[in-house]
Amino acid sequence: MLFKTLRFLSLVCAALALGLTLTHDLEIPGKHLLSGANWLAIQQSFYGGFALVGGIAEILGLLSTGILLLHLRKQRVALALTLVAALCFAGMLALFAFGNNPLNQQIASWTSANLPATWQQTRNVWDRFHAASSVLAALSLVALLRDTPSSYSTR
Repeated sequence: MLFKTLRFLSLVCAALALGLTLTHDLEIPGKHLLSGANWLAIQQSFYGGFALVGGIAEILGLLSTGILLLHLRKQRVALALTLVAALCFAGMLALFAFGNNPLNQQIASWTSANLPATWQQTRNVWDRFHAASSVLAALSLVALLRDTPSSYSTR
């Protein structure tokens, strides 16, 4: 039962991470049409819960998937797929810590009066970090889905 619960938790976390990052990706074309002031207003007002929910999902996903790894040592395919998922969760956390979070802090200090001339480059980098996170979230979800429940039936 523990294994199924951990796997379910890992799957939910991967799905949440994918949903949150994919949302950012789907907004890119529309946000590229906005003026700097409008883009900044959206950045500073719409995304408060994303980092909290995403952070919890990524950390909890990494922990639950890591624990699964310990219990799957004798099942090569399940171990390999779960390792891929765990590495993807770790990668998402690294992208946030070294990419999006520093950019979020930088953007939080801006106002429409002091919006830098390079705001579009910052926006594009922010978007690329989220796109990379989406790829990792999708890979983690697919890896966990490929790790079939029959892997746990003998436990």
